Amino acid sequence: MIRRLLILALFGITSLISGAFFVFFYYGRGLPSYEFLKDYQPPLASRLYANDCQLIKEYALQRRFFKPLDQIPQQLIQAFLAAEDKNFYYHFGLDFSGLFRAILTNTLKRSWQNRPLGASTITQQVAKNFLVGNEASFKRKLKEAVMSIRLELSFSKYRILELYLNQVYLGRGSYGVTAAAQAYFGKSLEELSLEECAFLAALPKAPAIYDRDAQTKKVQSRRDWVLDRLNQEGVITLQDCRSAQSLPVTILKPGSLLFNADYFAEEVRRQLPGYLNQPDLLKAGLSIFTTLDPNLQTIAHQSLQQGLLTYDVTQTIPEVSGGIVVMEAETGQVLALSGGFNFSQNQFNCATQAWRQAGSSFKPIVYLAALAQGYTPETLINDRPLKISLGRGRGYYQPRNFTRKYYGLCPLRVGIEQSRNVMTIKLAQQIGMASVQEMATRLGVVRHLPNQLAMALGAGETTLLRLTTAYCMIVNGGKKVRPIFLHKIENHLGVTLYESEQFPEERVLDAEGAETMTNMLRSAVQCGTGRRLSYLAEQYHIDIGGKTGTTNDCYDAWFIGFIKQPNGTTLVVGIFVGFLKPRSLGPHATGSQVALPIFENFVKGYLAQRTNSS
Repeated sequence: MIRRLLILALFGITSLISGAFFVFFYYGRGLPSYEFLKDYQPPLASRLYANDCQLIKEYALQRRFFKPLDQIPQQLIQAFLAAEDKNFYYHFGLDFSGLFRAILTNTLKRSWQNRPLGASTITQQVAKNFLVGNEASFKRKLKEAVMSIRLELSFSKYRILELYLNQVYLGRGSYGVTAAAQAYFGKSLEELSLEECAFLAALPKAPAIYDRDAQTKKVQSRRDWVLDRLNQEGVITLQDCRSAQSLPVTILKPGSLLFNADYFAEEVRRQLPGYLNQPDLLKAGLSIFTTLDPNLQTIAHQSLQQGLLTYDVTQTIPEVSGGIVVMEAETGQVLALSGGFNFSQNQFNCATQAWRQAGSSFKPIVYLAALAQGYTPETLINDRPLKISLGRGRGYYQPRNFTRKYYGLCPLRVGIEQSRNVMTIKLAQQIGMASVQEMATRLGVVRHLPNQLAMALGAGETTLLRLTTAYCMIVNGGKKVRPIFLHKIENHLGVTLYESEQFPEERVLDAEGAETMTNMLRSAVQCGTGRRLSYLAEQYHIDIGGKTGTTNDCYDAWFIGFIKQPNGTTLVVGIFVGFLKPRSLGPHATGSQVALPIFENFVKGYLAQRTNSS
């Protein structure tokens, strides 16, 4: 009898082993190779950061950031183990008690062809996510089991857990715990609290459900279950468990981390090939540190939007567009930039891509050329009607002042303060257009300036960024600067791929001439075309100056101004307003009426922010 039982037992064991080997080899045929997981480097999201390391934008096919296991907090690791696979360190890929329970439940409920109950170990989830797929079938589960055993035989528990925590989908387009911590809490892994770790560990079961506001009770119930499991496993005390469970579930709304800097971000993306060889932002895992100041960016974009809405009060998406640029004069760093009302509706960047006539905002270039030839602010220029022959049969060029009035002999500085067209043309005649061309080229305002007197009134085309950069060189004392958008670029390992250079100081303007022109720009605000701003200088005791610009028939309106900060640095703010397809803004839509108020609102916002921060 005993012999018969032993024979039956041996036959049963042999049958089970044979059956297991049959399943292992039959369902193991044709499974993909897992060798690539040894050195697996997933496609990683690239991130664009502001100058205070706030996130501006992510570039990714899947939001994922790879983190070595030894850099993931133990509290978070334990939460996932407690929720997903408490026997992870004791099985060889399959948890037979859980597997038997799942098979029994799925068979009794006949759910194999729908969505069968899981019992997947972490190893099985790695096999599913990387190699087998997510088909809801018994066959797929068997393949998953076979692959899990293979993984356990080939990889350490450390590597399997590392792959899982960096690959598992946790909702909001986030793959892995690093991306999820940022998406749900705006935090790094090291900053997560106990209840936040438990929340993330609750997500793999149904991330799409737990991300919905209407499912708050389910979310909290699942999170609290994870906390109970941590307590049962002896990871946390009962007191810590109850304390964490008493806290509400608080997660960020999708997209709440990002502020409006789309035009700036797109300009950086366009520039990247000049710094890196064929950067793949969607896969490379780059960290791109920019010069953007989040506070100034918010103020600048809101000021531009408000100004465009004020111009076109009948529209909520305005037809008119424009741009604003804020730069640090001493370094050329671009602290804020917006190239339109709404990037999602129009990606054309009016701050960097719109080549438009500069109008009167070009006049300081003419006066700088005159100062370089020995003229002074008190040099007299005769402001009287002018008639210039254009050659045989071509008629005459007759420039006129905007007011249609003429004022006789006037000091040079008045030409800037009151934006006198005739004075500027006469000055260009006297010093020669060649010197104006040379000055415009030296400051990088235009690519080519025709040798025509009309160019002295800003008939040449430039961009807002170029013109604002030129004003930076005026108010910083004549030192050459270039627009700087980037501080540094790092790869996913933290290795620096690019760092902004410190160029040797190069002077493009005589220091005395630059200071004289800066004073003339101050006068334009105190008693000239920018006098609407004079109350700000008096009320807040700030050093402020600038120049308006209006083109023929009011097609384009400009204002380029500066603000001296208490710390000694200078902000230069450039504003442009115009239609994307050029046409008149209206008979009275001058730089003073359309562009200058945007600068005014920016200054108010800047001063309010400075007061609050102090």
